[in-house]
Amino acid sequence: MDFQAHVEKRLNYAAHILGLRPLAREVLKILAMVDCKDELAEELRKADVFDRPGVLSWKTLAEQVPATQNSLQPLERAVVSLADWGLIQIVGRALTDPIAPGPSALRLSYHGRVCIGLAPAFGLPSGTAKKQEQWLILHAASKESLIHYCTSMIGTGRILLGTRGGAAELDHLCGNVAAHLCTQGFTIIDGFPSSDPLGAHMLAELMRRTSSAQAPRILLLPDPIQIRSAALSIGAILKWIEPHPHVRRDRVVLDQHISTNLLSQQLAQEERDLCGVPDSEIAQPKRCNTLWSDLILSPTVHYQLEQALKHADYRLNVLPKHNRNKKSGYRLLLSGLPGTGKSMTAEALATALDRPLVKLDLSSVLSKWLGETEKLIGQIFDVAEASGAVLVLDEAEAILRQRGNNNNSGGGLSTGVAYMLTRFDRYQGVLVATTNRIEDLDEAFFRRFDDYAVLPIPDRETREGMWKTMLAPEGIEKNIDFKLIARNFAISGGLIKGACIRAKAWALGMNKMLSTPFVLASLARELEKNNRSTNEAYTKEHREMVEALLDGDTDILDELPVIDSK
Repeated sequence: MDFQAHVEKRLNYAAHILGLRPLAREVLKILAMVDCKDELAEELRKADVFDRPGVLSWKTLAEQVPATQNSLQPLERAVVSLADWGLIQIVGRALTDPIAPGPSALRLSYHGRVCIGLAPAFGLPSGTAKKQEQWLILHAASKESLIHYCTSMIGTGRILLGTRGGAAELDHLCGNVAAHLCTQGFTIIDGFPSSDPLGAHMLAELMRRTSSAQAPRILLLPDPIQIRSAALSIGAILKWIEPHPHVRRDRVVLDQHISTNLLSQQLAQEERDLCGVPDSEIAQPKRCNTLWSDLILSPTVHYQLEQALKHADYRLNVLPKHNRNKKSGYRLLLSGLPGTGKSMTAEALATALDRPLVKLDLSSVLSKWLGETEKLIGQIFDVAEASGAVLVLDEAEAILRQRGNNNNSGGGLSTGVAYMLTRFDRYQGVLVATTNRIEDLDEAFFRRFDDYAVLPIPDRETREGMWKTMLAPEGIEKNIDFKLIARNFAISGGLIKGACIRAKAWALGMNKMLSTPFVLASLARELEKNNRSTNEAYTKEHREMVEALLDGDTDILDELPVIDSK
């Protein structure tokens, strides 16, 4: 391929990827020919009274383009669009233009030469990302998390640094964007140093200038506050990247008119993408890895929770469409003894709904100062609602207790109950409350829950399944009498889990094969820890070995089979 054909190919690609109009492309081609054809360059140099190399006078260009027969306005727009992209320099238009004598003229910039192949580049991008016409504004507290997200989405590449300078720096940045689009197929701009009002103004102008491109352009910011108005004007997409909520969303700072217009656009999906997520030291949205299939429950309870999941999905995703996009929250109350799986069920619900999880820790919100408890509770509700998280109230009876209860202690807690009632009514997210003292809950809260489920002590079949899953997930453990353990011990899943971990730890530490005596001895410790009788752990068949494991009789323990190294 000769050089002129190479330039022609890159010129066509650059015009497409940057969204240049036909007339702008024609002007760019004329300037490119100045460098490709020596005789043309020499002719133009001689025609220029100031002998400026590589310069095409405005008068000469206007005479060569047919579109100027009736008006120069289309040509002027084409030239300005090329200057906005940083592809050409206009001599004599502004103080920031190249210092050169003589009348107004045009010449290619460094970035223009790179884009159309007149300077060494990297060839045409291969395997470019999916076409994207809008700017994408990603925001999160951690720059590393944003870069990682971009890498997983469009691949690795050089990242441009935002600017806070004047017009010359803006021209240079626009040119860099064009060069990256034409060589990488995308551009990523680090806007963290430019997130103040002055820098945000420069970034807004950059996005306006480069809005015609047909390739991914991504701007990374710590928060969207300073750029929302510009995003609205050019139709940019805003997206919050979890799990790093950070932005302190202040209703005084954020203009409600802009928020309403952004939310009304088809591009806007969630409020957290457009407004950010409030910063909080006491609550952070976190993703859970607990799956719905991880719940080991009786068929009746499992079916009831499946119905609750369907109810939640309907309220969150279907009901708003029939109610003029008005959001509808979902509230689930789970009761049961400690260790029956209430918290695990809340985590599985969050995973099934594809939402992060926020926990309200009672110790972090109680305060002796008047009004402070309500303020902290409201902060956690704001974080959960803005991030779309599942809000979990563990041990809900402590904060939703009956207001007439004489055992209430602390004015902050009693006033917090009244405040919680109002927040329940206004909350538009998913809330799961767990309790093992259902009788202590204030009656006013019951009607505010959409579903109520009791997680009882698992039955014998369910307990046997738990023991098998936790002790021998591959189903190859033959030294454990699962039926005996499941029949003799009516205990919760939490106790079963603790006993399984201890039994496996003891067996591995003693280099012995895991067997029934290890499980029974571990169960005795677990029951003792929870102030329960341990008599049933000393079965007639395994009593001697269980006592040896608990008392440390090494002579008897030597009889236990060791782990087969093979």
